[in-house]
Amino acid sequence: MKAILCGIILFLSTTGIAAQAKQSKPFTVTAKVDERIELTSIVARLAGYGEFVNNDFKIYADDVDKHFGKYKDHAVIEFAKAVREKNGIGFDAVPGLAVHLNQTPQLTPRVTFTADVPDKRWGKADAEKFAKLLAQFYKDAECEKFFKAHAEMYRTAESRFQKVLDKVNFAWYQKFYGEMPKGSFNLYLGLLNGGGNFGPKVVLPNGKEELFSIMGTWATDADGLPAYSDEVLPTIIHEFNHSFINHLVAADEAAFAKSGEKIFPLVTEQMSRLAYGSWDTTVKESLVRAAVVRYLFENPVNLKVFAGTKPEEVPFQIINLENNRGFYWMNDLVTLLGTYENARKTYPTFRSFMPMIEAYFDELPKRIDYKIKVFEEFRPKVVKIAEFENGSEIDPNISQITLIFDKPLKGRGYSMNQGRLGEAGFPQIEKMLGYSENNTKFSFQVTLKPQTEYEFVITGNSFISKDGYPLQDYVVKFKTK
Repeated sequence: MKAILCGIILFLSTTGIAAQAKQSKPFTVTAKVDERIELTSIVARLAGYGEFVNNDFKIYADDVDKHFGKYKDHAVIEFAKAVREKNGIGFDAVPGLAVHLNQTPQLTPRVTFTADVPDKRWGKADAEKFAKLLAQFYKDAECEKFFKAHAEMYRTAESRFQKVLDKVNFAWYQKFYGEMPKGSFNLYLGLLNGGGNFGPKVVLPNGKEELFSIMGTWATDADGLPAYSDEVLPTIIHEFNHSFINHLVAADEAAFAKSGEKIFPLVTEQMSRLAYGSWDTTVKESLVRAAVVRYLFENPVNLKVFAGTKPEEVPFQIINLENNRGFYWMNDLVTLLGTYENARKTYPTFRSFMPMIEAYFDELPKRIDYKIKVFEEFRPKVVKIAEFENGSEIDPNISQITLIFDKPLKGRGYSMNQGRLGEAGFPQIEKMLGYSENNTKFSFQVTLKPQTEYEFVITGNSFISKDGYPLQDYVVKFKTK
């Protein structure tokens, strides 16, 4: 579901060398477009992988379809369809394989493939076969010609994103975690990824790690080219944190599994909306998201998505947002990481604090039902729409929609997402009229088409109660006569 009026999604790419904390030098980060990422995304798009079939960067997507449309029956496309059906290949498994390959045109494995490398969803035989077919596709589909033709577009995207990327305080990571991975950071723009952001890594034969963040593209300017703003900063910060956290959770998998397998069934529906399908992803994401809040406490930013909110208040809004997404324990986890920050003599590194985090998750299953109950009871709700009954067939001449809430809201901003019908089901909004009656109502003017089905979602990203609870998501559905 793509954020229409308040998204925090982005794009980027970096390279940098890092060593242990006491010896490391400041590393630089540079936005890049990588042909391997683009190539595997193109194949996924042609094979019908929904997460890669989007037109957020429409000029580029149209060019891809025009150039590669005639190759939809190529062997690599047919194989991509088969392994998706057989193994559930998709999302991070696509760029995860890409970074395990040598650069174009070779596209040979950089490391020995195994049952788990590049990913257990691929398996050794299928990963090797895909790599060979991909190299053949690169030649058959004249990929080099396509990439050269778009070189200027790639450079434009890189330079635009760099302006935002330079605002990240990368020194914070070494300070917060107390150590740096032995290896390099490599973050790339994924121009066909829409809102998808991924964080694979490659472990080289010498033991060094290459850490990657593959960032999606969703916003464009009036000319249809990628546009970036400070709104992407939380996602940049988020993706880097994965490089410091994922391997620590994996190292104590048995310990986290004990609690994670109890927690995940209680939030499966919420996590599925975020494309998280397992307890370990939920635990990793919990820690990463809490770390983002700690970063923002120390490095305040002003985000338009939280209109009217002071930079120092943004972390609390992020906590509300995470609670709304199903991470009901986010307040506790942010506080716990604050304890770590204030006890660095006892816990010099995040790694040394992991037993405390394990202990917290061990206790969480005993309290999570209560946390969910309290959260759902206190969050505001849309009780009705003033002009018509939700779900009904209405007069297309209705020009205003008024949401009525069960309690007063803060009255700062608004947030709406597309529904299951996508852009076609989102009404044309003419003007936001704003709040009224002690912030218990919110109105906006629309222009509706006759004989049209509409569906969109009112979210808690910006609709928040005065005591800080985000609105329960409300799906607006209706048909016009």
